[in-house]
Amino acid sequence: MASEQSDRTQVATDAESAFMTLSHDLRLEILLALWDAPGFSLSFSELRKAVGERDSGSFTYHLSELQDQFVAKTDDGYELQYPGHRVLDAIQSGVFHDQVTVGPVGLDDDCRECGEQLTFEYDTDYIARIRCSDCGNRALEWPFDPGGIAERDSDAIVAAFDRRTKLIWSCALDGICPFCAGQINRELTSRVHEQGACIGVIEQLDRYDEYFARDHPAVVAVDCERCSFYSFIPVGVVLLTRPAVTGKLYDVDIDSRETPLWDLGFVVDSDSVTVLQTDPMCVEVSIPDATESLAVTIDESFTVTVED
Repeated sequence: MASEQSDRTQVATDAESAFMTLSHDLRLEILLALWDAPGFSLSFSELRKAVGERDSGSFTYHLSELQDQFVAKTDDGYELQYPGHRVLDAIQSGVFHDQVTVGPVGLDDDCRECGEQLTFEYDTDYIARIRCSDCGNRALEWPFDPGGIAERDSDAIVAAFDRRTKLIWSCALDGICPFCAGQINRELTSRVHEQGACIGVIEQLDRYDEYFARDHPAVVAVDCERCSFYSFIPVGVVLLTRPAVTGKLYDVDIDSRETPLWDLGFVVDSDSVTVLQTDPMCVEVSIPDATESLAVTIDESFTVTVED
């Protein structure tokens, strides 16, 4: 415990030092100028001109503070380094300063609960929502950066949300954090009750009551050991990460790559998931939209078996 506390303290100290390095607006302007330059590189005079700093002493000081971490000195001038790119990536995502809204935008897909038209909405809480205004069905909800909204029309925004969410979930299910690259702990967890006892961790979290898949009998809990990423993923998403299964899906007329998540019944329909046993965990996922009968079992080690 003492060792873990010491590690957290050191991380906080190192992070504070890095953020303090970026605390002056001129330093961010230097990073932005290099990011906007051909090859992410400029000579001293070009860089100074790009940021419009007349005081040579001030400019030299702030540039030196960025060196060896965010900026590297080269024979030709100065070059943006990987940490500098990551800082700018975070800025360009828009989560620190942009608040935008979109929609509701009508989709070509119908609600799987009532058959009415689904809509896409994006609000200032940074959550994109696929929902039915007629019956209230919450088909899919997940965070989406404002950068995904910029310079896209509504159709492109919806497509980007679908593709990015698939990529994040796929990466997490492979045990790699999509945000910090840390190790992800994965666990099949269930809402099934046995002899009056709750199985799994989801019942212990109040926020699960607001989760779009709150009525699913089982989900995958993903928890990064390094950063704050922690969430629940519909069990059916596991099928999208297994080539043997995606091939079977294609054979029964389901293109899992081109079909949006909210139109994949085995992902969003709670009735598609059946808990076969809880100790050890094993679930069955049926494929409601297949042209022929198809079901898949997933055990606690995430071994997937296509049933004959």
